[in-house]
Amino acid sequence: MLNTYVNRRMVQWTGWLLKREGGALGYPKQCSYTRLAASGGNAGYVPDLDSDAMEVDAIMLKIKKQDEKIFRVMHMFYGVDFVGGHAVPTATSTAQLLAKEFDCHRDTLYAWLEKGHRLMMDGFHENDVLAHIRK
Repeated sequence: MLNTYVNRRMVQWTGWLLKREGGALGYPKQCSYTRLAASGGNAGYVPDLDSDAMEVDAIMLKIKKQDEKIFRVMHMFYGVDFVGGHAVPTATSTAQLLAKEFDCHRDTLYAWLEKGHRLMMDGFHENDVLAHIRK
């Protein structure tokens, strides 16, 4: 099962990334998470759009160094692909279509996504520990 916290952070990051690549500042006026927060579904998390997105971006770069396939699966699952070195939105993809793209079973794709979510949580934890040490 995918981590809902990581899922929300990735959705917010995707909007930031695509705006940044489009020549905007990379800070959306409203992301899907803030719409949820406004309706009371924030689960205790209030995003700081710029630093939160940049934190996810930095962790994704670490994931890319560790496992390029997991990095690409995460990007494509959240609606981003790279063309000529630039992030571009992908067509809406289902897990089944992505599994076909990666020539694997849907369950394998979800296992890779779960690994990506674990790596993302490890990155968040590492950042929290470093922030605590710096205080």
